[in-house]
Amino acid sequence: MKSDMMLAVLQLAAERDLPLESVVSVVEEAISAAYKRDAGADGNDVAVKIDTNTGEVTINTVVHVVDYVDDEGQQGQVMLDQARQMSPDADVGDTLVVGELEFTPQRIASRATSQFLKQRLRAAERQIVFEQFADKEGEMISAPVRRVESNRGEHADSRGTVIIDLGKADAYLPENEQSQSERYRAGMELKYYVVRVSNPNDDNEDRPEIVVSRSHPDLLRRLMENEVPEIKSGLVEIKGIARAAGARSKVAVSSNRRDVDPIGACVGLRGIRVQNVVTELMGEKIDILEWSEDTPTYITNALSPAAVDQVTVLQDDTVEVVVPDSALPLAIGSNGQNVELAGRLTRTRIDIKKSSEYAEEQLLLQQQLEAAEAEARAAAEAEAKAAEAEKMAAVAVAEAAEVVSEVEDVAEEVTVAEDVVAEVSDVEDSVVDEVEVAVPEVPVAPSAPTIFTPSSPLTQVSAAEEAPAEVEEESDADLELELEELEEQLREIEEKEQERLEAAREAQERADLDQFIKSDEIWAVPGELDVEEDEAASGLKFAEDIAGFRDSDSERAPRRGSGRRGGPRSSRR
Repeated sequence: MKSDMMLAVLQLAAERDLPLESVVSVVEEAISAAYKRDAGADGNDVAVKIDTNTGEVTINTVVHVVDYVDDEGQQGQVMLDQARQMSPDADVGDTLVVGELEFTPQRIASRATSQFLKQRLRAAERQIVFEQFADKEGEMISAPVRRVESNRGEHADSRGTVIIDLGKADAYLPENEQSQSERYRAGMELKYYVVRVSNPNDDNEDRPEIVVSRSHPDLLRRLMENEVPEIKSGLVEIKGIARAAGARSKVAVSSNRRDVDPIGACVGLRGIRVQNVVTELMGEKIDILEWSEDTPTYITNALSPAAVDQVTVLQDDTVEVVVPDSALPLAIGSNGQNVELAGRLTRTRIDIKKSSEYAEEQLLLQQQLEAAEAEARAAAEAEAKAAEAEKMAAVAVAEAAEVVSEVEDVAEEVTVAEDVVAEVSDVEDSVVDEVEVAVPEVPVAPSAPTIFTPSSPLTQVSAAEEAPAEVEEESDADLELELEELEEQLREIEEKEQERLEAAREAQERADLDQFIKSDEIWAVPGELDVEEDEAASGLKFAEDIAGFRDSDSERAPRRGSGRRGGPRSSRR
């Protein structure tokens, strides 16, 4: 037979709709709190154990073995060395029974104990509610509206929090989780998405907080899973949802089997499946489109029912979409809703342009590209010309250096030529001396006139040459031999003098070129150089006079005495 204590515990568990174990644990805590103030506890902790079969209550005083006693001197703590004096096997963390107290039910009937018991029971109830709804987080539940709280004061114009009746607990539908097109009234049975379930013990709250939503995209997902068996079984998969709660939603679906049409499965026969979802969401429009791995195709589907001409994927998840001029309002949608949902669904930033505007931009871009290419070509040509000019300047500098080197060589040759001229002058002087010595003086009669030959003005012939035949014959032979030798020497001198004059002229030309050459006149052709006649010309003049003398003699009539010998004159041996 159960004791009165056990009957009271069973009745309490039934009234609170709590598990028996939870109620027994709360009663044990209440009895322990009541007996801790008893003098028999002697400052120790009290451990209470209730036998659920017999209802017998056992009360023991215990101590807890610790390695360090708190400064506050918490009740029932003992150091390890003291605990091992009581029990050799004691260790840190153990609980040692040091005494036993008699159970008297009158002691737990006090007001403080009763209040403690009520608090613990309410805490147990909250914990049970939390454990019941903790696994509902992320799921869909159905419950009626208990009441709608009204806001006052500064936020009087905002919508109040809606309290949802979950039986043992209440859920909260805050303003930011409400659909803007819905109006809630007490008693309305709606479906909600459980956003969060908080543990009261973790948050130090009096009750667990359960937050639900009517605008969450996953609410649409759960509704479609309930209405479309193919989604529940996995044949059709929902790839993405973009939702403007109460206005419009876009759902991207794909099929895992080729023979299953994902859009047709979601719409259902005559649209019955999607219509049930629309009814639950109070008339919210739902666009069901096919998902694609190809980004342009996916964006084109997401912008339906608007027609799309071209999709260009740019950097930073930006997409440029070109639509016909007439389809621009439909592509943008009311207040930009269609393009916004398409961007959220595809996770891109969509920039919509009209086809005419896009054509103008492309034309302008083409012109800019052509201008840039022309500028680049001009810059390249300028660089090429600059490089060519630099190359030519380098070549000119190198050639100028060569010219300077050649001028220096010519200067050296001119110096050598000057030495040669000096030598030739010396030779001419010596030849003149020899000629003057070799030509005998012929006595001239006082009355005989002097004859000057045209070719040799320096040679004077007097009438005294008409000497006796014997003297003239001997003198002519010696003179002819001497003249032949002189002619040979003169020819050599003429050749050397000609070479010297040519070298001097070239040297003068190069010297003038080196003196007046400039960087921008490097290719100018120097003018004719005038070579001044030097003193060596006197030697040539003398040689020409000698040659003229011989020529004038040969033109004359045969000299006297030539006929006597009967032949040409022989040279003296």
